[in-house]
Amino acid sequence: MKTLIVTRITTGWMTIITILMTIISMKSTNNTSFYRFGPQPDLIILGFTIDTPGKYALVVLYALINTAIRSMNHNIVTPWITLNVQNTNQSGSRNNNNNSNYKEQYEICIFNTMYTWFDWLIYIHMLLAQADMVLIEMTTDVIATCIVTRWYIKTKKDNISYSSGYSYEESLV
Repeated sequence: MKTLIVTRITTGWMTIITILMTIISMKSTNNTSFYRFGPQPDLIILGFTIDTPGKYALVVLYALINTAIRSMNHNIVTPWITLNVQNTNQSGSRNNNNNSNYKEQYEICIFNTMYTWFDWLIYIHMLLAQADMVLIEMTTDVIATCIVTRWYIKTKKDNISYSSGYSYEESLV
């Protein structure tokens, strides 16, 4: 199945679930603290009460910075591990990459794993605390992913047109 079709099916599924959750939350008489925005006396993240604009601003700033780091880790480091460390194809040129030695490869893999757990701990607490945290994380993650994707596409376009003598657009046909 084509990747674009799977992506569109996934987007449709998320849309359906979002609409259903919105309808359910609007009809519910249960006053939940999840669907509020901004600092609240019962907004607690990792045991800290986020009840002032200053504390809330620090949480938002953390979310913005950490989302950029998470996106770089997810879009740059993880694919590098897959293409360079986990590539067992001995004839592949990526496997013969001399850009890093074994010690550096272990360091990158280990810190990638450690960051993933560190991020997950804080991330899950923020996401489950309040709906605005989900929206902040999602928006900044989409922006960071677009920046990284644009950089990859531009780099690929430049590499194809310079190294092969034909344009990037010709290579897509």
